[in-house]
Amino acid sequence: MSKFPQLWQSTVSHWQATNRGSSALYGYPAGPLPHEADIVIVGGGMMGSALSYFLTRGNGAGAGKRVVCIEAKDVASGASGRNGGHVGPKTYALWHQLQQGYPLGAGLSPEEAAWVMQNERDNLDLVESLVEKEGLDVDFRRSELLETHHDLGRTKWCKEQYQAWLTLRRKMGLGDDQTRFVDDAPEAERLSRFRDVTSVHVRPGGSVHPHKLATALMRLALDSPHANFSLHQWTPASGHPARDVPYSGASALQNTYNTLDGHYLVRTGNGELVLGGGTAPLVRAGLTPMSLVHGNEDDSEASIDPAQTKDHATFMRHFIGWGKEAYGEGLVRTWVGVLSSVLDWLPLVGEVPNSPGLSFAGHGMSRIFAVARGYADTLKTGVWDAKLLPECFQITEDRLARAAEGHARWVREHGPDCKVVEGHIIGSATAKL
Repeated sequence: MSKFPQLWQSTVSHWQATNRGSSALYGYPAGPLPHEADIVIVGGGMMGSALSYFLTRGNGAGAGKRVVCIEAKDVASGASGRNGGHVGPKTYALWHQLQQGYPLGAGLSPEEAAWVMQNERDNLDLVESLVEKEGLDVDFRRSELLETHHDLGRTKWCKEQYQAWLTLRRKMGLGDDQTRFVDDAPEAERLSRFRDVTSVHVRPGGSVHPHKLATALMRLALDSPHANFSLHQWTPASGHPARDVPYSGASALQNTYNTLDGHYLVRTGNGELVLGGGTAPLVRAGLTPMSLVHGNEDDSEASIDPAQTKDHATFMRHFIGWGKEAYGEGLVRTWVGVLSSVLDWLPLVGEVPNSPGLSFAGHGMSRIFAVARGYADTLKTGVWDAKLLPECFQITEDRLARAAEGHARWVREHGPDCKVVEGHIIGSATAKL
C-alpha cells in the first residue's frame, strides 16, 4: 500500500467515485480509539472488511469480544478500491506456474497447486453466497470467464496443460469445475467476439463493485449484535485499470475476460467496462519504465502511465464490431492502485515472529474471502483446517527460508533489475523471456 502519511493526493477510481452516497463510510463517526481490544484488525481493505464480517458472526471468533479495525485512510481506499472488480479464479496456467521454482512459482507439487486453484474456485462461490445470503447491493454478476489465446503454439500449450490439470482434478475427486476448452478457431471467435483468436478457455467467473462490497461487509460488522466491534478510519498503525464504455443493450458483453497480452476486462452493473493489465509487453518494449511497476508506492496522478493509457484507450478495437468511439465515449477515467508482492506468489497466512498478519501477491479478489473465512475459523478453533486453507498458505520458517534463498540465488544469477511482470520475466539477458 502507499506510505502514510503520503505526500501526494491519490487518484480516484471508478469504484470510489461511484460509492459516495449515504451508504458509504466516508467520515464514519467512530468515537475514541479504545485502549485495549481482544482482536485488532489492521487495515480496512477487502481483507480487513471480510475478516471483520466473519469474526463478528454469532459463531465467530470475535463473538462476545472487543474487536477493533483501524484503517490509515478510508475503507477500501487502497488497492481494494482500485482493482478491476474481477473475481476470476485461475486454472491450469497458474496451476503449472505454481509448480515452477523461484521467481515464477512456489515449487508446489501438482496436488498442492490443484488445491490452491480449488480454493480460488471456492472463493467465487463464497462471494456469490454471501451476496445472496446478506442481500448485498454490490453489483455482483456471476458469468463465464473467457480466457482467449492468440496463436497456435499458445493454444497447443494451453490445451496440454488444461488436460493435465483436469485429469488430476478428476483423480483428486474435484470434478470438471464447469470448464471447457474450445480450440475450433471460428467457434472461439464467435464465443469471445474477439478478433483473431485461436482458442478460448471457458470457466466460471464473476465481477463485483469492490468498494461497495468492502463497505457492505464492514457495515455488517458494525451492525453485528454478537461482538463489540468498532471501525476507526484515518488511524494509521504506524496496474492501471481504466473504465471504458461498452457495447450496450442486448449486445452488451456478458462475460469477464483474461485476454491478449495479460489484459483483463469486466462489465459493471451500469454497463461500463473496466479494463486493466497489459503491462508486461509495454515494459519489455521500453514504453513503460520498470520503476512504475516495481517499488512504486505512489498512487497519485504522477504514476499514470501514458503508454498504458494509450494502450487501454484503443484496446477495445480488438473486439469485433466495436467501431469508432463518439465524443464522450471510450476511455473516460484512469486510476492507479498499489499491489503488495510476495516472493512465492502465495498468500501469507498466520503468525510470523512477533507480527501476526495476512498478505497477498495481487490476485487478491480471487482469494481474499476464502482466506478470511478460513483464518477466522483458525482463530476460533486454534486448528488449521486444510479443507478451508491450503497448507502452502501457512507461514513457516521453512517457507520463508526457501523464498529468501530463491530470491538471493536469482539476484546473484540475473541481477537486481530482473523482475516478474504479470507472469513474464523481464530485464535479464540470461532469463527466458
